[in-house]
This record gives sequence, structure tokens and C-alpha cells, in this order.
Amino acid sequence: MKIAIIGAGISGLSCALALERHGIYCDIYERKHTIGNLFPFGEIILQIMTRPCKDPLDFFKKFGLVLRPLNEITRIVIKSPTRKVEIRGRLGYIFERGQGENSIENQLAQQIKSKIFFNVNANYEDLKKSYDYVVIATGNEMAAKQLTEWESVVSARVKGGILLGDFEPHSVYVWFDRSYAKSGFAYLVPLSNKKASLILVATYTLKEEIEDLWQTFLFKESLKYKMIETFETELESGMIKEHQVGNVYLVGNAGGFLEPAFGFGLVNSIKTSFYCADSIVKGGIYEGKVKDVLKGIEKMVELRKEIDDMRDEDYDRLLRIIGNPFIKGLIYKTNFNIMKHMPFFIKLIKKPGQ
Repeated sequence: MKIAIIGAGISGLSCALALERHGIYCDIYERKHTIGNLFPFGEIILQIMTRPCKDPLDFFKKFGLVLRPLNEITRIVIKSPTRKVEIRGRLGYIFERGQGENSIENQLAQQIKSKIFFNVNANYEDLKKSYDYVVIATGNEMAAKQLTEWESVVSARVKGGILLGDFEPHSVYVWFDRSYAKSGFAYLVPLSNKKASLILVATYTLKEEIEDLWQTFLFKESLKYKMIETFETELESGMIKEHQVGNVYLVGNAGGFLEPAFGFGLVNSIKTSFYCADSIVKGGIYEGKVKDVLKGIEKMVELRKEIDDMRDEDYDRLLRIIGNPFIKGLIYKTNFNIMKHMPFFIKLIKKPGQ
């Protein structure tokens, strides 16, 4: 069986690893010269994202993955224009992304034996003629728009930087403020006690707008750290009609599995890549296997629609409610699936008349 995977990111490498466990080795085509994102940053995986798994590391173990986090998250500070709430507990983990030795991408790459062809801009139209199956794991929606119907849910400009300073390595900071993030957000994730990544996700923003929003963010939140590196990119989340077209499979962000409310993609990338491998090996229907993922995304589409017209006073109200000890305990100290009910919750707290 000949299988080609386009993209050596988390989705592509996860799929290759899953196939290798069945004794199938594939050819992986990567357009960059090496493994990992061009820019480094800290990615978080929260316990509320993997419920009913109480520990996100147990979620990875379900797929036979052993991934080393940089640190456990024991404190999250969330800020709106006039309020701040602090949450403590065993909240999740920080993982390194990028080209570093300990990045998730390189941790996965070290576990596979399939050959990776670097500096190759592979075309699925060509590969599908010479391979039994082609898996598209490019991390973007370009192929999906060509292969099937694409419905955009949200788009954003992203600007980030690497900061030097003194950081508490178990604490993550999140900001909501329409003056610089619109209906998006910003977050700081420590990579060590001396280095952190800072990222602004500004929704529905033009390329020429992002720098002004970035400067507004830094000024308004008094972030005066030394910045040694900056990066910019764009992000789009959408739903697609078909996730398998002939002998071509779409996984991870390339398959429209990027969660549209907060842009989390790690969990769904791993899930869909393993489901894809299982479908190829056992002949199951891929669309059926990803049904549970799609149900979760549909809920997040509802949430994104509610967030899009939130006002700053709604964010303030949200934080006041989250800061209530009973609500805080329900969300963070139980295994209640809060993400499933978030669209309804946000609708309730929004200002009457919206």
C-alpha cells in the first residue's frame, strides 16, 4: 500500500505514526526545509478541552502518544477592560511549538521512520495518480477549497513575539478587549522563567491594520518586555462538506477541524489524523469516524457567532460571573463539559437587546 502525506506538521506526523503501528510506511512531503513552525511559540492544552479525560496527557495516551510538556499550568489570569479573574488548579499543560528539539513537531518526528522529503511543494493532483492514498495535512484550507465546498466561519490576523524577562513558568495570561483584539483575544505563554511567547489574535482584520492593533495592545496592557523576535500570519477556520474525496483525505486544520471560537487545533489534529489512518488500514468510513469531532466544532461555531458581537461590557460581565467561587469551581474543579454549554452561557450573559 502506497501512501503520501502532504505536510510534516502535527497532523501529518501523527497520521504517519498511526500508520506505522500497522506496519505501513509512507512518504511525507514538506515544503519547508525542516520540521516545525517557522516561528516558535507556546501552545496550551487545557483540561476543559479534553473532558471527559481529566488529564490532557491521558488524552494523548489514548492514542499511544507520549508527549513531554514544558510545564503544567497551575494558574490562569484572564483580563477584560475593567476586570481580572485568577484561576488556580491543575488546569492543563504548556507545549513548545516550532523548530526546537522539544517542540511537539520534533517529538513526533523522532518517533517515526517514514521518509520525509523536505523542500518539496507537493501537489495532491499529481500524487493521487501514483499513490493509493493521499493525506493532506498542510495546516491550511487551500486544498479543501479546491476539493470540496468550504464555508468560512472566522478569519483573523495573528501577530506574536518572543519576550525576555521574568516569568512564572506555570502561569498563563489571557486578554479580551475589542479595542485591539476585536472579537479575538491575546495571550502570554511562558516558555521558561526567562522567555515567553505573546500572541494577539485579531478577528476580521486586514494585514495593514494588525501593527496598529499590536501597538495598542502593548501600550494598553503596559507590556514593556524586551522583544527579540516577532512574527505575523493569518488564520481562517471553516466547515467543509467532504473530508474524503476519492483517495484523498483531509486532516487537521486542512480538513476544517480548527476550532473556530479560540483557534485551538492540537486536539482535533491528533484525533482526525488517527481516524484517517484507521480508515485507510481497516477500510472504515472516515466521515463516520470524525462525526464526534464535527459535533464539537458545530458547538464552537455557535460560540464564535455569540462572541463576534460581544461588547467590552459583556467581557467584564463574563469575568465577574467566572470569578464567582461556585461558577469557578463548577468550570475548573469538576469534570463538567463546560465547552458544550458555552454558547448558551455566553448568550445569557450578553447585554439585553443584543
